[in-house]
Amino acid sequence: MCGPELADLLFSAAPWPMLLVGEDGVVLAASDDPGGVSPAGAAGDLTLRQRAPQYLAALRGAVPWLTPQEVDCTRTLPCGGSVHEKVCVRRTPWGASLAIIDQTELRRAQAADLQTARLAALGFMVAGVCHEVTNPLTSLHSVAQILRSEPRPSPEILDKGLDNITASVRRILDIARRLVTFSRVGDEPRAHFAVDEAIEEALYVLRQDGLLEGVEVRYRPQLSAQVFGNVGQVREIVLNLLVNATQAMAGNGRLTIESHCTESMVRVHIDDTGPGIPEHAVGRIFEPFFTTKAGSRGTGLGLAISAEIAREHGGSVELRHTSAQGTSFVITLPKERP
Repeated sequence: MCGPELADLLFSAAPWPMLLVGEDGVVLAASDDPGGVSPAGAAGDLTLRQRAPQYLAALRGAVPWLTPQEVDCTRTLPCGGSVHEKVCVRRTPWGASLAIIDQTELRRAQAADLQTARLAALGFMVAGVCHEVTNPLTSLHSVAQILRSEPRPSPEILDKGLDNITASVRRILDIARRLVTFSRVGDEPRAHFAVDEAIEEALYVLRQDGLLEGVEVRYRPQLSAQVFGNVGQVREIVLNLLVNATQAMAGNGRLTIESHCTESMVRVHIDDTGPGIPEHAVGRIFEPFFTTKAGSRGTGLGLAISAEIAREHGGSVELRHTSAQGTSFVITLPKERP
């Protein structure tokens, strides 16, 4: 067991709050104990000894507190705020030392940088937004002029006009919704989760919307496929690709979803048996507002947003293959924080 003098020496040399833990998992010393020399946590926070169970619960391994590692831990302060910390565990002759590194400000700075990058990307879309919104607005204006020129429009003309108005307004609202979603960085904390969770949620949405009727789904879960990120955002990536695949097959074909693990990444393969992507469009599918869907079925934002979300996670979305027999996309995501 370490003596008080040795503990004081370690605490004085460390720039962060520290805990010393014995081989049995009992806290031997904390740098903010009475008489300690290392700074405590935020004002109004619990002491290091009081917080120790939370840190120990976040560790992994056969004997977690004796397994060298670095893990992220998010705590809620008594006042209601949140603190993001990195817990670094290192073995010692008497057990282990835990350094508690506050990363709250770093996380805030990263979130601000992410928000700035998103807004910058959104800025490049402005010209496309103007063009895309102009089309339905022009249609609305034309319908209004036609209806005003008819003192007593027939039910047929009135129905046709209302259908046109509904379709145009729906397209404008869809574009606006997708852009707002893209410009806003989610404040949900990122964590480790099974990628199958996002896939199954996306498949559930498709079934509820009736998009899988007539489609044979071959889904092979991979229980070991754990990724680090925001499950809601990853679900959006998967959902965008699945919607594109089912619409391409027009309700008749086979959809295959498989996950594969490498040492540091997880890859989700999504294959369909649709007609493929036209050769002239292959190089443009990730461009904002570019779409191969006829009429007003798509905004052309799904793949652009998916690629941006994957990039923010330290991964990617790639078109691997397309032909008259089908198309294959691959989502790549990191197992750990990039």
